[in-house]
Amino acid sequence: MKAEEQRTSSTDRLFHDMLDRIHSGEWPVGGAIPSERDLMEEFGVSRIVLRESLSRLRVLGILNISHGKSSTVGKMDTEAFGRLFPLMLSFEGKESFENVSQVRLALESQTAHLAAQHRTEEDIARMEELVVMLREELGEPLESASETDLAFHTQVARATKNPLFPLLLEVLSGFVIYAQVFSCQDDLVRRERAVLAHESIAEAIRERDADRARVEMEAHVRYSMRYVMQTGRFESPHQQEPIGTHTDDRDVAAAKV
Repeated sequence: MKAEEQRTSSTDRLFHDMLDRIHSGEWPVGGAIPSERDLMEEFGVSRIVLRESLSRLRVLGILNISHGKSSTVGKMDTEAFGRLFPLMLSFEGKESFENVSQVRLALESQTAHLAAQHRTEEDIARMEELVVMLREELGEPLESASETDLAFHTQVARATKNPLFPLLLEVLSGFVIYAQVFSCQDDLVRRERAVLAHESIAEAIRERDADRARVEMEAHVRYSMRYVMQTGRFESPHQQEPIGTHTDDRDVAAAKV
């Protein structure tokens, strides 16, 4: 194994080992973790490997690292979880993609079903506005349309009137955009089909046809997931533009409730 590959492997293992410490409560939220010297000795790693692993945890918001002070465990919020899902894909590829896809499919099928039952006129007006935006963005860079796509799914989740659904979708937001980008990248036909799918979902919800809304949403999600699985496109999200970071004002950030 080349030196670079060996170091990367060591970094991945250490990253997961430290995550296990946090998950088990051995390193509690708000508590300080051991010093770099102690961690290097305990895990038997170099300073470079340790600092790369600590940097990953800091970027994810899991560790709060202050220069000259002890690093402390941060609170895991939905934003941190949202960043974890794309990271999982870079480590485990197909297996993680399948696992998260199953969760997304169950979640979004149910949100569409409930949205058709509980939506308001304001909800459906916003969904239809976002569908129009998706069609107008067909000729624009996919990243912009992906944010609008996520805003549509978020609005469907809000229309259920159950605040947990938009919260859970926010956790999956990075994954949703990741799948959207790869399922439609450089393919205008697939992008057009995605717009038609959103139009059908919005129509079913407007007509309060809960069963059709569920079927339309499930078909849409399965279509994009199947394409990624068939092509095996599990490139590391770190090699792309950051995803799941909501910087515009098109209701994407409003998933936080």
